[in-house]
Amino acid sequence: MLEFQLFRIKVYPSKQRELFAREGTRPQMLRETIQSLPAGEFRRGLTWHIGNVTPIDESGLYFRLGRTSTSTLEIYDEGAGGFIDQEFETAPYTHAILDVQLEVCAIAKKTRLSPTTPGIARQFVRLLNESEKAVDVQACFEIDDVKEPDDFIAHLKQAYSISKFWVLFSRPNAFDANEHFVKPFQRMVEASNGEKGKAELKGQNLNPETLAAVARSAAATGDDAGAWLKTSRQARRVKKQLRGSSVNTSHEDVADERQRRTVLDRVRELYRKVRGDGDGP
Repeated sequence: MLEFQLFRIKVYPSKQRELFAREGTRPQMLRETIQSLPAGEFRRGLTWHIGNVTPIDESGLYFRLGRTSTSTLEIYDEGAGGFIDQEFETAPYTHAILDVQLEVCAIAKKTRLSPTTPGIARQFVRLLNESEKAVDVQACFEIDDVKEPDDFIAHLKQAYSISKFWVLFSRPNAFDANEHFVKPFQRMVEASNGEKGKAELKGQNLNPETLAAVARSAAATGDDAGAWLKTSRQARRVKKQLRGSSVNTSHEDVADERQRRTVLDRVRELYRKVRGDGDGP
């Protein structure tokens, strides 16, 4: 059984793009960088690779992500008359399903690559950023895990009162960021040449419906949110946070096109549920 975790990839075209650089959309930049099959030796003797890139549909891709290294096996060789050391190459890999339009990627857990799936995701985005194609398209990439917002939103809506709420945000990229609250702050981060920002609201009883919409936006873009609230009039204030609730799905295998399409459909369904709608960009 393969255990997939969902991640949000953010594509940022360089502000220093050359005057006559070839224009391209963010999905095109992401697709082309992956299809260039980047490789990188991030530790001596360990080289990470992207391979087996296969289209699933117009915006869906399947690929494998892994690393190669050389190991030494101690064996007994009767022909040689004794014990010898024999070198061989190992290449553990995992599976990934990506929607370039939604910029959402599901990566399968593989402890031989990393103890955690986010650890694999970090190597993946490093491959993208250090590739020759990233230089060619003049873009950089970020990756964050998609959060499951339902539990956090339930705390907001069931609270007796909410006295403080905050949300983290990054540069503008996400089509699904909250239009009225998050996007203006994202534009401010970009205008100030920043990378990350934080907005905080205070009041006697903040509106939970408004906060829930902002929390969904943060969950979908891989950002974080939190609140101080009271569960009853007499209760002490408690802190609740969006962070830590990853979105996961399992599937038996992705050996053929039908199975890969099934996983891709499930990834889209889960992501749109996080966003709180059934419509694509």
